[in-house]
Amino acid sequence: MNVKVSQKGNKYFELFDKDNNQYRIFLRNSKNKTESFSICLIQEISPTKSISYKKTFLLDEFNQYVKDYKKFENINSIQNELMSNIMNGNIHINQNDDTSKSIIILLSNNFNLTFKANKVHEIFESNEIVKRTKEQMIQTNNIKKKFDLLSNNLQKCEEVQRNNDIKLQNIKELTTLIFKYYNNMPKNNYPSEDVMLTLTKEERYRILGIKSDIVHTVNELLYLSQWLSSEKVTKLDLLYKGPYYNFDATAFHSQYDNVVPCLILIEAVGGGRFGGFTNKTWKGENEYKYDNTAFLFSLDFLEKYPINPENAKYAILAKTGYLFTFGIGDLIIYNHCNKYLCKSDFPVSYRCTTNNGNPKLRLTRYKDTFAVKDIEVFLVSFTMKNY
Repeated sequence: MNVKVSQKGNKYFELFDKDNNQYRIFLRNSKNKTESFSICLIQEISPTKSISYKKTFLLDEFNQYVKDYKKFENINSIQNELMSNIMNGNIHINQNDDTSKSIIILLSNNFNLTFKANKVHEIFESNEIVKRTKEQMIQTNNIKKKFDLLSNNLQKCEEVQRNNDIKLQNIKELTTLIFKYYNNMPKNNYPSEDVMLTLTKEERYRILGIKSDIVHTVNELLYLSQWLSSEKVTKLDLLYKGPYYNFDATAFHSQYDNVVPCLILIEAVGGGRFGGFTNKTWKGENEYKYDNTAFLFSLDFLEKYPINPENAKYAILAKTGYLFTFGIGDLIIYNHCNKYLCKSDFPVSYRCTTNNGNPKLRLTRYKDTFAVKDIEVFLVSFTMKNY
């Protein structure tokens, strides 16, 4: 089928066929050390269903495909060539069967790149689940309409007649109902990690409910919420994003020193996602602070590492020349940590809670010295689960 193409920045291409069916095509570099990339086609963009087709190429493998066309020296040159041809509308998508499609990119008048993409994901494939999801959406909309109506009526009462029959208690009861409804939403219908990473940032933010490029899945967010509080609902507000501030310690300390409680997420160059939590401020100079609620954690292993009670007085070190220090060297993040190697002597003040693997690498996963790719600092707030 012929498709109409529009480019969405450097993120993806949006495609429409003659029947106005919507697709998205992504070009993705591999995260591992082997130089490779994937072409991922997303079909049926909707809240209730998403199917993706993906094919991964090594450099040598791709050159075999195009040996009669030209030889590519690296993955970037392949991606630039494909992006140029896709943007010019030189692409066809053919349905092979129920589980695969052929993606054809016209590289020249006498050469086509054709490959079969097998279906790798299908979410909400059960009609019963789709039906239930639609019913929940209808129920939510009805509740929202009632809530808006009560809010408007309450405002009129305050302006015209304060002893009107509509009371604030009505709104409180309805708010409780909405809260319970969202708490009871099924958790097994969320997209998998692979699908989450093929979505745009805005789509991933909307599903997670927070602006984070380090948290990849809803499951990871649920673990974080449970670690922060098993009795209260947690809300995370992004304050400091490392790349936006050039990973500068002065920028953080001048604006966010007194923000508590504080959750810090870190992604290292080459992999490894981890962080820490404290109820103490980062204001001070070479000052250790007592915090028996502080903990470190690994998002890769989904493990929480609490402070040793006898070392709670060394929970964090406030130092304006550094970004963050947890414990006596358990985790040290230096100023401009994207350029200078940070380090971890974990476990020292904090306790490793598993017998699996090397304890020194349970926090940072790959290396105990590392440069930082991204840092996110969140203000944590709590709400009671029941009124």
